[in-house]
Amino acid sequence: MEDFFEEQVNETEYFNVSQYLKGILKRWWIVLIVTVVISVPWIIYLKGQPPVYEAETWISFENVTGAVPENLIQSRIMKLKSRSFAEEVTAELGLTLELTQQEDLPEVKRQDIFQKFSTTMNPVAGFYSIHISPMGTCTLFYENKLLDSLDTEKIVDDTVEYNGIIFKLNPNVIHDRPQIDFKIKDFRGTVKSLIDREDIGTSRDGDLMRITLSDADPHLASRTVNMLAEIFIKKSIEMGKEANRFMRNYLENQLGVVQQQLNQSDYQLKKFRNTHIIGLDRETQDIIARLDAIDRNINECTLNKEELGLLINKLDPSVSDFEAGTSTRFIYSQLASQSVFKGDAEMAVARQELNELYQQRGDLHQRGFPELNPVIMEISEKVTLVEEKIYQLSKAKIIELGKQISDLQKEKIEFHKELDTHPEEELKLIKLTRQRTANEEIYELLLKRYKEAQISEAVASENVSILDPAIPPLQPINAGKKKKAAFGFIFGLLMGVGVSLILEIADKSIKTQEDVKRYLKLPILGIIPNVKFDNYEIQDSEKAKSISSQIVTHDYSPTPVGEAYRSLRTALLYSKKIGAIRSLVISSVFPSEGKSFTAANVAITLAQQKSKTLLIDADLRRGVLHNNFNCPKKPGLTNYLTGVVPLETILNETYVPNLSLITCGSLIPNPSELLGSEKMKRFIEGITKRFDFVVFDTPPLIAATDAVVLGTFVDGVSVVVRAGKTKREEIQRKLELFNNVQARMIGIILNGAGIEIAHEGYSYYSY
Repeated sequence: MEDFFEEQVNETEYFNVSQYLKGILKRWWIVLIVTVVISVPWIIYLKGQPPVYEAETWISFENVTGAVPENLIQSRIMKLKSRSFAEEVTAELGLTLELTQQEDLPEVKRQDIFQKFSTTMNPVAGFYSIHISPMGTCTLFYENKLLDSLDTEKIVDDTVEYNGIIFKLNPNVIHDRPQIDFKIKDFRGTVKSLIDREDIGTSRDGDLMRITLSDADPHLASRTVNMLAEIFIKKSIEMGKEANRFMRNYLENQLGVVQQQLNQSDYQLKKFRNTHIIGLDRETQDIIARLDAIDRNINECTLNKEELGLLINKLDPSVSDFEAGTSTRFIYSQLASQSVFKGDAEMAVARQELNELYQQRGDLHQRGFPELNPVIMEISEKVTLVEEKIYQLSKAKIIELGKQISDLQKEKIEFHKELDTHPEEELKLIKLTRQRTANEEIYELLLKRYKEAQISEAVASENVSILDPAIPPLQPINAGKKKKAAFGFIFGLLMGVGVSLILEIADKSIKTQEDVKRYLKLPILGIIPNVKFDNYEIQDSEKAKSISSQIVTHDYSPTPVGEAYRSLRTALLYSKKIGAIRSLVISSVFPSEGKSFTAANVAITLAQQKSKTLLIDADLRRGVLHNNFNCPKKPGLTNYLTGVVPLETILNETYVPNLSLITCGSLIPNPSELLGSEKMKRFIEGITKRFDFVVFDTPPLIAATDAVVLGTFVDGVSVVVRAGKTKREEIQRKLELFNNVQARMIGIILNGAGIEIAHEGYSYYSY
């Protein structure tokens, strides 16, 4: 029995894996329910899912600048995910069509029915039906209302249009199907569905773009993704050219004018020199050089001012020469990138901030966020503020350039005054020379800007082509339903085990002898297996009758429960650590934990040891032991302590040899005071001399402190703990009551344990 009294273990010394495994097995029904709740709907969902096919195409970008900027990549993705692209594809391919399959006919695809099917961008949604007569006529219905009746040959040979639906039938359908039913879905909803089903990715360098699309029809999926790529290529080239064309045209026109002026000034200078032999002194040449520098600055400032003014004017909605395909985003980017702002820190910050905001908004659009999403709206507000800042900085720069031009003009006038003192012929030579130099510098400046504009237009009009067109996929992407169903079952099983494990971890009750040693720091006197009653929560009187018929120790039967009580008796009589005990109080923390059942069986096992044993029902509020042994409740302990009857009157012999019983007696208003009285103390002193062993059954600690009071009069106190029910915090709190009195707590009796816990070493059934 020394195993019951081994040294207490530290809480952190071990993690009892077996306890958690037993807890999971105990809650097998939770595991089963969670597994069924998760796996069954998943399997039903998989079974009802139609096959989904995914088609993909690759677009190649040949860009003259090498690596593609991130903002350009995001711009491409935004175009592909734009509503206008999706609307064009939806209308061209008639994606709003949904065929109604007929039960008595084999399933068909749209290409089996229609040679061509498309819609406008506002088709009339609803149910349509085409009835084909053997007589060569074809009747069209919308919502069971007649639309038209025409020859079958017309609907096969020519394209017809009704309610925004454009189609032509296959010839084979005339003989195979007398009726064709289909539905036209909402156009806006179909467009949104198309955008949601698109998936766009790019290579690391941005020179390749992959477009994938899923659909229940493999042929329609491939056609849709190919058309999407074709429209993207067409639109991107058109928009890129238009976005850069207006700047190149402006510079080209200016070059023509300056070219004529340069030719004219060159001709006049040569003509003058052919008729006059004259030169300029060094001082005059210095003045002319300074005037040329001033003219060069004036020309550059004037050109910058005109370019800024041109871009700002393009932001005016009333300007009619600006193509709708060119976005204001391009204008603001051009404004912020003008060479006149080189070295301008404020404009550099605004330019960087604008590009970052464009990229953030593009990322959100790519992830499917709608335009009215609060995050996108907030970014758009910030974009508007930055664009306004760029606009104001550009306006301020125009004013600044105008002031610079004015200052340079004043300086130019002063130098001209110095030249006016020269002879007339010399002044004419100076004028012709300066005019020719100024025209040459303006031409070179415009030519440089023109070449830059040509390069920008070439970059925007990069060579875009379909590298790998989509083909109808052969296998659906949602194949392998059995594997997915097995995965759902395994996931449900793991979730069930997880729930059971969480419940086990959250369970703060005492379940095993290790829990008693770890949390209560008390020895185990005995572990009693669970005794199953029909209803353990019945009323006291009915419970007592049920217990009376199942007292397990009186007939010496070799049951696990009987052996457990006999082991408990051995621990009480022969343990070296407990020592000699002749009187024992048995209590519990809560009702229905088996204290009366335990007290009765402990007393029986002691009596079977040929020890003269007395069992006292000290539960003066709800005593039940009189029912167990079929003895009268009155007179009893309360009647003796109040002096109503003598001791011999309340001693009842039971059907168990050597076992006597004192019942609780009549109900009194002050049982605790009576149990703690001096007369009770003298009673215990006398009765322990008369009997070899006295066992007291007391009320639960949650109801009264009678067990604590009686514990000061007897040799020891033991508390019954019901495995899996008694919470450790509650029993710890109640056991603290014994720390303040002269009561001896000798150990815990663990009741209601599993057979595997109670009989780990001596089960009769393992011999």
